[in-house]
Amino acid sequence: MFDIYKLKVWFNWPSIRPHICTVAVALSFNSTWRVPRDAFRYGGVAYALVFSAIMLLIALPTALLQLAIGQLSQQDAVGVWNAVPFFRGVGYLRLLISFVASIYTVAYVAIVATYFFYSLNNSIPFWSCPESLIIQEINDTYVYNVSICENRTVLPPLQEQPEYYMAMAFITLLLWVLFPIVLYSPVKLMKKALYGATPLVLILGMVIVTCIGVKEHLSLIYDAADWLHFVEPKIWHSSIIQALWSTQIAGGYLISAGDSIYSCTDVQWSTAIFVGVNILASWCGLILWYGVGGDGRRDTSIFAVIAQTFKMVEEKELKASWPPVIFAFLFLSGIITVFTQLYPLYDRFKRVGGYKWRYLAVGSSAAGAGAALAALGVGPPVLTVLDDAVVPLLVSTTTVLEICPFIFIYGWRLLIEDIEFLVGRGLTKYWMWSWCAVICIILPFTVWWLIVLTLEGHWMEPPWVASGMAAAIGAALVILVIFAVVAVARQVQYDVIGKLKSSFRPSRHWGPRDPITHYYWLARREDPDRVQPRTRYHRRQLGQFSGNSSFLNISHNPRSNNEKLADIKRRSNSDDWLYTYRKQYIAEKYQEYKLGRKRSKSLDWALISNLKHKNNGYSKQFNVESSHVTSMESVISMPESINRAKHI
Repeated sequence: MFDIYKLKVWFNWPSIRPHICTVAVALSFNSTWRVPRDAFRYGGVAYALVFSAIMLLIALPTALLQLAIGQLSQQDAVGVWNAVPFFRGVGYLRLLISFVASIYTVAYVAIVATYFFYSLNNSIPFWSCPESLIIQEINDTYVYNVSICENRTVLPPLQEQPEYYMAMAFITLLLWVLFPIVLYSPVKLMKKALYGATPLVLILGMVIVTCIGVKEHLSLIYDAADWLHFVEPKIWHSSIIQALWSTQIAGGYLISAGDSIYSCTDVQWSTAIFVGVNILASWCGLILWYGVGGDGRRDTSIFAVIAQTFKMVEEKELKASWPPVIFAFLFLSGIITVFTQLYPLYDRFKRVGGYKWRYLAVGSSAAGAGAALAALGVGPPVLTVLDDAVVPLLVSTTTVLEICPFIFIYGWRLLIEDIEFLVGRGLTKYWMWSWCAVICIILPFTVWWLIVLTLEGHWMEPPWVASGMAAAIGAALVILVIFAVVAVARQVQYDVIGKLKSSFRPSRHWGPRDPITHYYWLARREDPDRVQPRTRYHRRQLGQFSGNSSFLNISHNPRSNNEKLADIKRRSNSDDWLYTYRKQYIAEKYQEYKLGRKRSKSLDWALISNLKHKNNGYSKQFNVESSHVTSMESVISMPESINRAKHI
């Protein structure tokens, strides 16, 4: 018979909220901006297949690693390196990636917002702009270049039309003021913002694809010539970087979310859902932009989706109401992206800054706003080198540096045992081999891509790709060396060799912050019998001992439910269990040794004997059989005897 109560337990609100955040993250710029842009560059089906394979081979095991260490240690991207303090700089590289990515993402959002507001009164010449986009005709198809149209609209030289730059500057400053306010309480306010933005993005996306999408245009998603890109490193490296961005591995979002959003979820199922939803969202974003786009070749610049909007307005002769809808869709998606990028940074500020973390937040916002304004002032070359060269190199390098210490220094066996402690069941060695495969896949493709891009790039000409990558490598090395030296210097050993060795071992701060969880975690490690995984530890919540996640979920038949819960009830996580177990153990030992062990002539025996001689009347009440009482019983009964003696 269908049980309504079980349905409520399965689909209760606390278990749904983390997955709503998962859907929100999947609807970010990664699926609405970056995936379509890369598909325009390397071919729709070809890129989508490579991207999906990379998501399963690289993103899935790496996401499990980050989510597990974040949920276990209850730390941020830097705090998890208490496991291997020497590589603490890798955590700061994650924060640097998040900050740099948020700079050009805010610039994108400001451009989209400017298009949105100017399109409300038709001040941007959408209908005449595509005429200037036609730069040449190849095989009866037109090639579009969005930079020409941007120079006529919101990205002209600063000295020609400063009003557009002032509008973007105002929006940029407003966004950088808004984000610290929302992330002041990131777990509450950010999740509420994600809850509100998710349905809006879904509704706008469905309206766009159903109303102005053309089914016949989906045939352009496949082209036999696209398979030639497989012999180039760019499609492989771009798929790797996009997979790491889509699953939020690049900026360390999953590590911080493991202590907040996904703190009470199963890390294996959460990882599988997270990766699966992002694959589905990326395919949907690809279908959306191919369906609404026009015929002919597509732009391959960083503003490819904006170029598609220009083409769509011109070729389909759309009404003036459609451009604001499209830009609103992109704006909300961009807001979600910036939240996920800045969340690890502000989480770190709150953990280390104390009550002064607000000053750190304000300072970072001021620096981010200044960098975004400078990037908008210079124009697309700076945004291109950051988005296509500097950040991808940092992401791939940091991912390899993150996996290697945890697998080869901390130990893959301990890592698997930690995940088993979280999920309450055994893991296969497949995950260990998958983590090793991640390194073997990322490293050669990154080196191949780096060599080709360096040879093709120009050091002193825009967009300065080679110079940007050299600066990124130098900055990464400086950060790694500085924090490695600091980690070695903080060790308590007296010699340098001892300090260096100690920096490669987990510190005393590694592990769950909750003391009870830490106790069970250490007890499991010290247990010699580790064949069977221990019962999964659940973080204490309201109503967990009654079987309900909230006082609102009270059963209508408490008697029957209590009987069911009594059969499957696990041991308590509180200190009362230790007291109760010890008391029961003493009682069992007392019953075991009571009949076979004689009374010892201890100090309490001498005391009671003296009381007998002093009080002859009371001594008659003692039985000769008391000589067979254990010492523990005498200790328990001694205070009562003394009190009686005092009254007599």
